[in-house]
Amino acid sequence: MPGSRLCLVEREEIRVGIERGWSLRRIASHVGRAASTISREVARHGGRARYRAVEAHRRAGINAARPKPTRLSQSPQLAAQIRGWLEAGWSPAPIAQHLATLGTPISAETIYRACYRTRSPLGDDAWQLLNRRRRSKRRRRRTRTGQDHHPLGQFRLITQRGDITTRAGHWEGDLIIGAGNRSAAVVLTERHSRLVKVGALTSQRADHVAAVVTRLLTPIPPPLRRTLTWDQGRELARWSHLETQLGLEVFFCRPRSPWEKPLVENTCNLLRRWLPRHSNLYRPQPELDHYATLLNTMPRRSLNWNTAQHEYDQLRVATTS
Repeated sequence: MPGSRLCLVEREEIRVGIERGWSLRRIASHVGRAASTISREVARHGGRARYRAVEAHRRAGINAARPKPTRLSQSPQLAAQIRGWLEAGWSPAPIAQHLATLGTPISAETIYRACYRTRSPLGDDAWQLLNRRRRSKRRRRRTRTGQDHHPLGQFRLITQRGDITTRAGHWEGDLIIGAGNRSAAVVLTERHSRLVKVGALTSQRADHVAAVVTRLLTPIPPPLRRTLTWDQGRELARWSHLETQLGLEVFFCRPRSPWEKPLVENTCNLLRRWLPRHSNLYRPQPELDHYATLLNTMPRRSLNWNTAQHEYDQLRVATTS
């Protein structure tokens, strides 16, 4: 019947037609099938010289069996390797790219499907290792009482920053906030290399935040710390102290414009894998350094699948040589 799978009788007729020297189109007309169906059937099972009806029917039954075993279920070692990268915070896309460079091509979609599959070879909780969609956010309106002047003083807007695309050393900063806005950590990202630095806080006072930012950026060579862009939060009210201590210029985004510092916003989103929104973010510095290292050693699409640490090391060598 047209539209259904070939049966054993039809395959025997194909074999007889081949032995008689008929063309595939004549065989198709005799069997009542499309010529393309007969062509694929013969090519799939050894060609005209090696076609055997019974063997072709047996192999077709095996190929038609469902569900098929997945590639990861047949390779526990590969599944364990992918599981380790997921636990390290890698997304399926960089995992697939890295495996391709190792000669083991596998698509990111395959990894995504394996994460959500029942009895997955990656573990039943593999989907929880993915960077899941955040809950919808509502705008929070903040009011200031008492003083009328701006807590940042006479600051520079981002519109005064000029072109920063030609040179490295331009940083974006922000606080990643914990439960109830009662805890936070400093996050800094260098625009060119995507290098991430995370600093531990014990309070959100401006003096303390400025001290932590200074500590994070002091080891950076002066040519690689030219500017710092922040939002208009009062936690950076001591921005002039940073300019004096670090020799850089501090600029501020316009109100409610997080897209003006997109890299650090994306970095905070990546850090949510280990620093959930409804948790206490007053963590020890070694723990935050570990999370920063995981991001800095993860292949990035924006870096042509290099790592941020690799790009920064090259910049450091170029500026100190």
